[in-house]
Amino acid sequence: MNALLNIAAFVVLLGVLVTVHELGHFVVAKLSKVKVHVFSIGFGKPLLKTRIGETEYRIAMLPLGGYVRMAGADPTESADPAEMRGSFLQKPPWVRILIAMAGPAMNLLLPFAILVPYFVMAGSHDEVTGNSIGAVDSGLPAYKAGLRPGDRIVAVDGAPVSTFWEISERIESYRQSQGPLKLTVERPGEAAPLTIEVQPEGVEQTHPILGYKSTDYRVGYMPDARAADVALVAPDAPLGAAGVKTFDRVLAIDGEAVAGYDALERALAALPAGKTVTLKVERDTPIPDTYTFLQKRETLELPFTAPATGAAAGLTHAGPCIASLAADGPAAKAGLQLGDCILAVDGEPHSLAAFVAQRIANAPEVPKSLEVLRDGQKLTVSLQLERIVFDDALAGEIQQWRTGLKLLNRPDPFVPQPLVANDNRMAYAWTRTVDHVGDKLQELVYMVGGLFTGRVSPTQLGGPLTIYTLAGMQVQQGADSFIALMVMLSLSLAILNLLPVPGLDGGQVLVAAIEMVIRRPLPEKVQAGLFRIGAVMILALILFALGNDLVRQWRLHYG
Repeated sequence: MNALLNIAAFVVLLGVLVTVHELGHFVVAKLSKVKVHVFSIGFGKPLLKTRIGETEYRIAMLPLGGYVRMAGADPTESADPAEMRGSFLQKPPWVRILIAMAGPAMNLLLPFAILVPYFVMAGSHDEVTGNSIGAVDSGLPAYKAGLRPGDRIVAVDGAPVSTFWEISERIESYRQSQGPLKLTVERPGEAAPLTIEVQPEGVEQTHPILGYKSTDYRVGYMPDARAADVALVAPDAPLGAAGVKTFDRVLAIDGEAVAGYDALERALAALPAGKTVTLKVERDTPIPDTYTFLQKRETLELPFTAPATGAAAGLTHAGPCIASLAADGPAAKAGLQLGDCILAVDGEPHSLAAFVAQRIANAPEVPKSLEVLRDGQKLTVSLQLERIVFDDALAGEIQQWRTGLKLLNRPDPFVPQPLVANDNRMAYAWTRTVDHVGDKLQELVYMVGGLFTGRVSPTQLGGPLTIYTLAGMQVQQGADSFIALMVMLSLSLAILNLLPVPGLDGGQVLVAAIEMVIRRPLPEKVQAGLFRIGAVMILALILFALGNDLVRQWRLHYG
């Protein structure tokens, strides 16, 4: 059954991508009065065919591509004088450029035709994250401007917002020339909304695999509250005397559930001196002598008497604290220890783990100066990330940078906020689509460029067997995964076909552009020579990709 599903997914995937691509060439060729002999989906012997007018339409045996056979498109063939008026090569260069570009253009448009309706109609997007603030990083603009957990952002620069995606879209599209963003904020206990001005901060980020840098604007808050995972950063922390340990999660105080770390701090601060309460604590401990990578989760009840000096003294959130270290990793070699809490990276303070991790990962080749808190003492440690190359059975050789540490490592580090109705559905669909397509296009452009610079290993190239494997894997994971694969392959097909290689669409564009510059056609012998060179290059690329495919299949099935 799985085999049939995999085959069906593969045929649908390539069928849609190829049909859309070739349809672009076909439609523009017809509009340009170029004679089209064959429009074929697939290669080899036709399974189905019909002739309408001058064109034969085919569905062929091998669904590995397709083609549009236009009169005069192959410079190695002798031209038929009767077809000269409808010949591709007889058309002006700008017309040939339009015909060549139409295929990749259709592959660039296809993701929009798929994703926008999907985001509009999919039930999984009926409700989204709301406009409440769950956690604020103390080193970023939101905190400095006065935003706090529990606030609700109801307008940005006067435009009403009710969801996190609307707020994010306005922050990500921010430009410095705008000046500060004016946020209208509802705060518990305040009778009237507040107006808070926030200046978004441009933060450089390095792609973890491809290594390119980009700058994104952020204000430094998260919509979900931090769970009550604690770290004891002072030897005399009152909670430590009660038996609480770093990385414990406080679930309840005297039977009353604790709704996150900020709620825990408020509850502890409200305890009168001398009052004894019962803390319900969740603790993960390694399972010794068996599977060291597994942990046992247990629930404890600990009596705690509030001191006069403050029950939350010596306490911080465990998010930016080191939960595991590789013995041979860069972090251990630098002198970092389990339980160290990272306060700042290169002098930039942070209190949320996500922003600490982003700061460490940026420009990984440059040593990082970490300010850490250990047993109540501040220390400065220099961390140099380690470049590694590992061989993935499916993806090939991948370059990454290793820290050798993990911060708080729990599958549920946040307390999710209630979802709200996604009323502005069309704008949501368009925003999500533009963001997704833009991100994937940027990755693919750098990936293709990396093949020529050596940044990306050629072992990552894949052919039909890899696409077959991926199609089967993704369709079994669900519609979201299969659609994401189709979008990625459609964009890949557009970019690869635009490479200036004779025989590809980009090669046709290059030849036509040269003719526009020199104001005369290239000699037929030159065009024929370029065509043959391109055919050899494409064949070599296909054989190389097939070789990678065979290696992948061997590793996937036999290790």
